Amino acid sequence: MQPIYENFADSGAAFIKQSCLSFLRNTQNPDGGWGFTAASQSRVEATAWALLALREFPSAAEAERIERAVRFLHSVQLPDGSWPSAPGQQQGSWVTALACWSLKLAPESRQAVSQGLDWLSHERPADSRQWQRFLRRLAARKDIVAQNDAYFGWSWTPGTASWVEPTSYAMLVLRHGAPNVQRRLRRAELMLFDRMCPGGGWNCGNPMVYGVPGEAQIGPTVWALLALRETPVRGEIKKSLDWLERNWQAVSSPGSLALAQIGLSSYDRSASMIRTALYNAYSGGDELLWSIPAVAWSVLATSGTQGWLKLTTQPENA
Repeated sequence: MQPIYENFADSGAAFIKQSCLSFLRNTQNPDGGWGFTAASQSRVEATAWALLALREFPSAAEAERIERAVRFLHSVQLPDGSWPSAPGQQQGSWVTALACWSLKLAPESRQAVSQGLDWLSHERPADSRQWQRFLRRLAARKDIVAQNDAYFGWSWTPGTASWVEPTSYAMLVLRHGAPNVQRRLRRAELMLFDRMCPGGGWNCGNPMVYGVPGEAQIGPTVWALLALRETPVRGEIKKSLDWLERNWQAVSSPGSLALAQIGLSSYDRSASMIRTALYNAYSGGDELLWSIPAVAWSVLATSGTQGWLKLTTQPENA
């Protein structure tokens, strides 16, 4: 098939408006949220990504959709300030970071965001507990899993272990928070470097198992790189960017391509070839196969302003 998007400058805006943004507009549920696919039950994660994407291209026509999305997120926030990962759950989760991120520009959400960030800053994974860390050191076998138990970040759900992606999301929204979280963020930063795969990049969190190097993945690698953008330049970051440049062509899904473009562009590495691949990935036009987060990432990847990322560099009270 002949590529339908050859030049970003000529086709980028039309691609976003006619395909991805149109899809997001048409798939918003009556309750104001989005599910992971069209017509599926609204979830916090999908809604947060869609909201960030719509905000990236503001217009009077989007104002009502954005307002409905904000109301949905407010309606599902739990009393302790967190957000659940699935409808009906009464326990907060990692999506609290995404909800806070997407609501940061809404003046009426200031209190909700503050409560969410407070919950996030106090949430501790199981591997942060001193007794459990002591037991793991006693029983640890470095030939099975090699990682430093002194470092920890954030978990997917309370009471479970630290993983790369939830740690990265939390770092992004808390990096300019209250002074009392800075020590925690530094420990999480060290955890990310410790969990990097030997060849560069990150997977869910196991860099070496039974002496075999873990295989890096696009998603965790990009979120870790974004979380580490404001740290002093280290060899691990360059190594991971090199891995991303070498390996993005091994994936064909729009979501992974969009994330690869986001990751490389955020470090001023060329992503022009990824843009073309991303546009062509949508050329079939089968919207039934489109994922809401992936479509939102595609919108965010092709934004010229990258305002959604700039939100993570602003203080909480900005």
